[in-house]
Amino acid sequence: MPRPKKIKTEELALLNPLDQYFVESASSIEEKYGLDRVSSALEEDANLKYLEVPDLGLQWSLGRKGFALGRVMQVMGSEGSSKTSFALWVANICMKSGGIAAMVETEMASSTRHMKNYLSDPAKFRIFHADTIEDGLKMTIDQLNLFLRIDPHGVIPKVLIFDSIAGSSEARTQNDEENFVQARVGGSAKVIKDATNLIKCKLKETNTLWIVLNQGRELIQTSFGGGLIPDIDKMIGSGGKAIPFAATYWLILKRNAATKEDGATSGFKVKGVFKKNKLAEPGRVFYFNVKWGESFDFIESTTNLLAAAMPALPEKADPDYPVKKGGILGLQAAKGGTFFSEELKIDRTEAMKAEDIYKLAHSEEYYKRCQEELGVPTEDKVATFNYESTLNDKRKRLNKSDETRLSNALPPSGISSSIGPDDGEQQDGEAKDEGSDNDFVKDETGNPIENSSE
Repeated sequence: MPRPKKIKTEELALLNPLDQYFVESASSIEEKYGLDRVSSALEEDANLKYLEVPDLGLQWSLGRKGFALGRVMQVMGSEGSSKTSFALWVANICMKSGGIAAMVETEMASSTRHMKNYLSDPAKFRIFHADTIEDGLKMTIDQLNLFLRIDPHGVIPKVLIFDSIAGSSEARTQNDEENFVQARVGGSAKVIKDATNLIKCKLKETNTLWIVLNQGRELIQTSFGGGLIPDIDKMIGSGGKAIPFAATYWLILKRNAATKEDGATSGFKVKGVFKKNKLAEPGRVFYFNVKWGESFDFIESTTNLLAAAMPALPEKADPDYPVKKGGILGLQAAKGGTFFSEELKIDRTEAMKAEDIYKLAHSEEYYKRCQEELGVPTEDKVATFNYESTLNDKRKRLNKSDETRLSNALPPSGISSSIGPDDGEQQDGEAKDEGSDNDFVKDETGNPIENSSE
């Protein structure tokens, strides 16, 4: 981030006290604690990188392109509300962006079949099994330390899941089974608070999003009609808000009605709300549909949002800006879950299905425009990593001897080396012709030149 130029002592004395504070506060802190420890309020968002989520509805709920790396997200909800599924879905986004994703699991309930629904490459998703909450938090710290070693500059995006706080037990409860009831709540709060403070210090350095899963207790309200109304938005008891936990995102998931196909139950709908969001407006709701044996999708919720949302107008009045009918892209809902748009020249009689509208809105032609009309900041920096291009940049800086050592140490798949049989190396079962006219040596740049030693 930009810093004020170093000012001489005599020049500093001529500044007014406010400017003098701004200059000296930055230099004094950075000299003691290192660079990038000081910023202004205008620089905070500019320094963040985001894991871009591939859904416009979720982007609108976040108020950003995606989840900020280097932060904590706590996901709460009752059992079966798709907390783990949502975390795996975010982890898969990270892996598809060239990043690293892993999970510390304490519930002993992970399933390969379940994970295959959400992970494109399950073989590259590492899982660590912890018997206690203490072991789980230590494993989390171990992974963050490893991230620092293999990626000291925090270039690679990373997601680390802790599943879960509520499903883990303390070491002392296992050692003293008779008194485990008294030990559960108060002790876990102390452990979580101390460990979280240590972990948070390493998240920014490692460019890691830490997703912590927890369970919320439902408050059962009685209506005048006599029915019971469970509401996860209102949590009570020591398993909910009593545990101190500092997070940038506090997401609450609630399982809603079942979904059906051909008259048979095929899954269920989940409601999500960001009760806390320090990077945008909190309280925004989104939905997704879970399908048994498959992943989930946002098609129904997002297309309805696009048709209902009021497009964001330009900051300055523009007389040429057209008054639009409908929502984003002029979309309007028709019968049977279909949509039409005068702006896109989609007639009501030829209304398109939600799936087709969803693909259209997320296409390269309309994606950025939809973001702008939804008020999603398009300038957010997206975190990606390409190993091959990074490796090629490093190889260009290596000398010939280092390149030979590196090519022998790394796996050959997808990695080309300029050191090989074409340079005159002898192959197995192949005799070398010392008198060949194709006997070349290389200059300092690696280009072949004729051998003039004859």
